Amino acid sequence: MFGGRQNYAYPSRQTPQAAPTAQYMAPIHGAWASSGGFTFQPINATHPKGHMGVDMRAPAGTAIYPLAPGVVSNVGTDPMGGNVVNVAHAGNVKTYYAHMSAVRVQKGDKVNLNTILGTVGNTGNASHTFPHLHFQVWKDGQIQDPANFFSVPPYTPITQQELAHHWVSDQAKQEAEAFNMKDHVAARRAAFASDVARLGKIADEYYQKALLDK
Repeated sequence: MFGGRQNYAYPSRQTPQAAPTAQYMAPIHGAWASSGGFTFQPINATHPKGHMGVDMRAPAGTAIYPLAPGVVSNVGTDPMGGNVVNVAHAGNVKTYYAHMSAVRVQKGDKVNLNTILGTVGNTGNASHTFPHLHFQVWKDGQIQDPANFFSVPPYTPITQQELAHHWVSDQAKQEAEAFNMKDHVAARRAAFASDVARLGKIADEYYQKALLDK
């Protein structure tokens, strides 16, 4: 989740972790429901050690925002999380956003509370579930309960109304169908190469001018 295999450093189960003092907001700014909250209790074969995050259920294509201002530290895919984004924040806080249908940011991007990281989906091992954002937050290398950072409602079963509105819009569905992570990452690499070439040209022009001025 954060650049390789992550060993959980569990916080105390008796003492709730105090939330940092910075400004935080739920990654989904509109209405959402909980498909599962944070717990250390075994749930099933998929979650034998509990559920290390919160599943924020919302129609596919719903915008996802960062918990707080920060810098995108990773954009990619993994078998469990599907399309994922990681963000590093002040105070040694890190966040993880999974199962996204499309991603709109690139590694190295600076983000604020109004930056759309991507959209809700069910990629990865969530392909047979209702669309949701699996969100994790870490502080000083320890997994945290997201409820210490924003209000998390209790679990509720999926309603017929939710099932009838799988996608937030046709446009969001088309964006997700067109999204390809390899192409997305390649676009960033191409832009970086272009920037390097442009800076190299500027440096060469400066060097040539310096020679003429001698």
